[in-house]
Amino acid sequence: MEAPLRPILVALGSEARALRLIQAGFRMARERAVPWIAVHVETGGPQLAEDDEQVQVWLQEAQRLGAEIAIVQAPTLAQGLSEVTRSTHAQALLLGRSGDRWPWARVGHSTADELQRRGLDTRIEVLDDRRGSPGPERRGTGFGAMVGTLSVLGACSGLAWLVPREGNISLVLPVYLAAVAFIAHRWGQGLAVLASVLSALLYSFLLETPRFSRVATHWPNLLFFLAMLLAAQAVVGLLHRLRQQAREVQRREVHTASLYLLGRALMRNHTSGQVADTAADHIRRVFKAEACLLFPEGSGWKALPAPSLDPDLPPPEELLPRLDVGERLGDPLEPLSMGQTYCLSLTGTDRSEGVLQVLPQGMAGLPPGTWELLKAFAVQIALTLERLRWLDEARKAQVQSETERMRSTLLGAIGHDLRTPLTAIHGAAGSLLLPGDISDSTRRDLLTMIQDESERLSHLLGNLLDLTRLESGAIQIQKEWQPLEEVVGSALGRMERRQGALPIRVVLPEGLPLAPLDAVLIEQVLVNLLTNAQRHAPGLEMDLRAWDEPGWIHLEVADRGPGIPAGFQDRIFDKFFRLPEAREGGVGLGLAICRAIVQAHGGRIHVEDRPGGGSSFRLALPLDGTPPAPPEGVL
Repeated sequence: MEAPLRPILVALGSEARALRLIQAGFRMARERAVPWIAVHVETGGPQLAEDDEQVQVWLQEAQRLGAEIAIVQAPTLAQGLSEVTRSTHAQALLLGRSGDRWPWARVGHSTADELQRRGLDTRIEVLDDRRGSPGPERRGTGFGAMVGTLSVLGACSGLAWLVPREGNISLVLPVYLAAVAFIAHRWGQGLAVLASVLSALLYSFLLETPRFSRVATHWPNLLFFLAMLLAAQAVVGLLHRLRQQAREVQRREVHTASLYLLGRALMRNHTSGQVADTAADHIRRVFKAEACLLFPEGSGWKALPAPSLDPDLPPPEELLPRLDVGERLGDPLEPLSMGQTYCLSLTGTDRSEGVLQVLPQGMAGLPPGTWELLKAFAVQIALTLERLRWLDEARKAQVQSETERMRSTLLGAIGHDLRTPLTAIHGAAGSLLLPGDISDSTRRDLLTMIQDESERLSHLLGNLLDLTRLESGAIQIQKEWQPLEEVVGSALGRMERRQGALPIRVVLPEGLPLAPLDAVLIEQVLVNLLTNAQRHAPGLEMDLRAWDEPGWIHLEVADRGPGIPAGFQDRIFDKFFRLPEAREGGVGLGLAICRAIVQAHGGRIHVEDRPGGGSSFRLALPLDGTPPAPPEGVL
């Protein structure tokens, strides 16, 4: 029978370093292919509610990464961990280095020392916050540090030997205080305590008056001297701890600022190429590493910005499942080492958006303390790529919906207008095919009906084609300098040939300048406006006038019809729009064509209520450019 796998234990508290412990335990368990357990020991002492809540946060995070949760109650931390280690037969116990920097913490034993003395058959590893990676706890200070400490004390003793013999404690004490402070800063608190004791003994034996005699009788001075040195050592320890915390706060501020700058830059990106350039630039500046984004493309990878940092990467069908291992274990951003590069999955809410490939500079790689920031960068990049994908899908869905809506609107709008002339043509043609004699007048009327309805149908289809070509840019505006009177006269002649004499008053002042316009298209605008005016005010007089002002030339077509209700004066220029009370008329394309033509000329068109009733359609065309010089001999 196969023996059960021995798990890995991770001791968690409420401190911030618990997150690094969780990630280190997760990595270790995955590398060794064994289960892992997150342990929290409740010692029964006073604890803040905020600490309890933070412990629950760390335990939930560990559980999300696949850990089993164990909460133990014990008098001491060492006893609780010892009980869990024995009951689970754990192969390794991962601890955090004690954050206590007070002097008396060095006098006792650490939790790791206490567990070692209990004879556990378990490897105890300590996560050193200064190194950011687990490893056996280092003990001792080294031969070089010891020699340095003794050398500093010897130099101080030689300097103190030169001070006066009587009342020399006030002069000797500052010398040893400076020495202890230097040793604490240079070689740590352990040697500083040893230096304090040695300094007190050296002072009592060598420097107290009289020297080398009656040492035991000067114990008050000895205690005072020792207390002052220990106090100095404690102050230096506090300053060292504050300095470390200040560096940590500064590091976190830098990380927060880096995330803010990355998020702000990614917010302005609109394509995956821009996202890749932004990500590579920020990773290069923050981590001093090269980076690129990899997107599956067939059986290979598309690298942005090109080229790929590692051209020998496995194909997507092989690499993506390996990155998905982290997702199955709860950490989809766990980096995967691929040669000299690291690959991080850019996982969104529903799928992987790609792969972030990072190439650190130098052989040392990225510092362990920067992995969390790099993962946060990967999250921001993945969210941006996912946002762009959703926006693209939303645009496609919107275009498809708009296309369907326009198709339905078009069919609904032109269905009746197409059916009416077709019905008339079909009926007239059927009457002509009936057996029997038909009088010449009846035959002429039926043929006239066929001709009129055919022209109506051709006009409707022509409007549809014209609007489509105008909006797509297929019709190019051919501007030429020409007199406005010719365009107006051509439009009126076209209307009269089709409908006879018009009740219209034309006001064109003398001296109108030449205008740069496309005569055919502007003529179509005037024909559409006059047709609408005649349809809504049949038999009533219409006005057509023009005038100029600096930089513009204006045209107006006014009628005495019912007018345009308030709220619809802008909408009547939309495609297929008809007034709610309109019972007859066109399909709603004439004014849309007018606006498209005027805007293509760089002009504007609008409608106003006419004093005394009716509507006034006004369009303005720009007089841009330089008109041609008149021919010689023409004033």
